[in-house]
Amino acid sequence: MKKIFVILATFILVISLSACSNNYTNISNDELTDLLENHYDEYQFVDVRTSDEFYTSRIPGFKINLDYYIFEDDYSLLENLDKDIPVVIMCNSGNRSVSASKIFDKEGFVEIYNLTNGIEGWTGATE
Repeated sequence: MKKIFVILATFILVISLSACSNNYTNISNDELTDLLENHYDEYQFVDVRTSDEFYTSRIPGFKINLDYYIFEDDYSLLENLDKDIPVVIMCNSGNRSVSASKIFDKEGFVEIYNLTNGIEGWTGATE
C-alpha cells in the first residue's frame, strides 16, 4: 500500500510540475536587437498592447498588434498567425506578454519569445 501511495504521489508531482512549466523563452533587449537586425524575416513580432499604446510608441519591427484584452477572450484572432513560425511577443512592461505567451503556447505555437520588461525596458535601455 505504501508503494502505491509513493507512486501516486510522484505521478501527481510530475503532472503538477509539467502543468506549471512555461513553454516560452524570455529574451533581453540585446537578444531582440539581434533578432530584428539579423533574423527579421524568420519571426513574427507581435505587440499585445492596446491600439492606442501601439500607435503612440512602438519598437520598430513590431508590425502586428493584437490587443491582449481582446484576444484573451477570443483566441480566433490568433488564426491569422502561423503557429510554425517563431513569435516574439512584447507589451508595455512584460506582464501582458507573459500572459499572452501562455495563451500562444496553449494554442499550439511552437516557438514563443517574450521580451522581458516590454517597451518600457526597451526605451529605458535605448535612451
